[in-house]
Amino acid sequence: ETHTRFRRGARSSPGCSEPRCFNRGTCLQALYFSDFVCQCPEGFAGKRCEIGKNGDCYFGKGSAYRGSHSLTISGDSCLPWNSVTLIGKVYTAWKRSAQALGLGKHNYCRNPDGDTKPWCHVMKDHKLTWEYCDVPQCSTCGLRQHKQSQFRIKGGFFTDITSHPWQAAIFAKNRRSPGERFLCGGILISSCWILSAAHCFQDRFPPHHLKVILGRTYRLVPGEEEQKYEVEKYIVHKEFDDDTYNNDIALLQLKSDSPRCAQESSSVRTVCLPEADLQLPDWTECELSGYGKHEASSLSYSERLKEAHVRLYPSSRCTSQHLFNRTVTSNMLCAGDTRSGGNQANLHDACQ
Repeated sequence: ETHTRFRRGARSSPGCSEPRCFNRGTCLQALYFSDFVCQCPEGFAGKRCEIGKNGDCYFGKGSAYRGSHSLTISGDSCLPWNSVTLIGKVYTAWKRSAQALGLGKHNYCRNPDGDTKPWCHVMKDHKLTWEYCDVPQCSTCGLRQHKQSQFRIKGGFFTDITSHPWQAAIFAKNRRSPGERFLCGGILISSCWILSAAHCFQDRFPPHHLKVILGRTYRLVPGEEEQKYEVEKYIVHKEFDDDTYNNDIALLQLKSDSPRCAQESSSVRTVCLPEADLQLPDWTECELSGYGKHEASSLSYSERLKEAHVRLYPSSRCTSQHLFNRTVTSNMLCAGDTRSGGNQANLHDACQ
């Protein structure tokens, strides 16, 4: 029985005398002949660790995509980059920079030329051509096209959905009459999940009576790129207290026939969730968005999306005695509009 022995390569050894392995792979040099093996980190494979096992999406234009998708947007299988059919083409497995570009003895989608997204060569009607691949773009939470707020109103500013693309509008069917009504706002936290407030669901609506709309600037006017979803189920925090509003949180799961629900665009995008142990400093400025009422006494909600800014009060001021004897728990934050004097009458709130 013969064993090939390897040692960690040094600069002077022929096999590992130059960088051989991608994605932080370790080059192992054979002891008795000029060869090498790449020891790949978790999540990568291939002779040079050039293939990402978990690369089911791409960032930016996908130039660094090293996943294993191999179907085009029309459902055709990609040709291998080392197919003899590609002889004479610029981007093949025989190109000098092929390994660096992710090309090799495989048919996985790649973007070696800086196109808009990953692509591959295919045969169409017995002719060689190319197509973009059916590879989803990775979620880029928190990115937006921030526009200047247009009109100042009591309780904040009017704004556009592209400034808050994670904003959701939740509607409920009327129980005793046709049609539906606006129920509450929510935030898109992942492709199929909306974060909202528990107090919005005290009427115990059947899930099929709820609808979620993403990408809408005007509460009752359809947006050009809006997306509508039925609700699979919703979960209200089991310890929600409707007297103190402690644990005022709910999750809605969007209904979809595929693993993904919301499709990212300039009007629809997930928000970034904080780490569980995040501690924000006193007076941190926070941003709110919603279709809230201009004043607490208003009979109707805002017709257009609003935004407002508040600052977090120190814990010494976040007590019942400073808040007209309202109950304050460890789950709550206190915030107000300090730029307007910080008194109770001038608190900006995009939600109510």
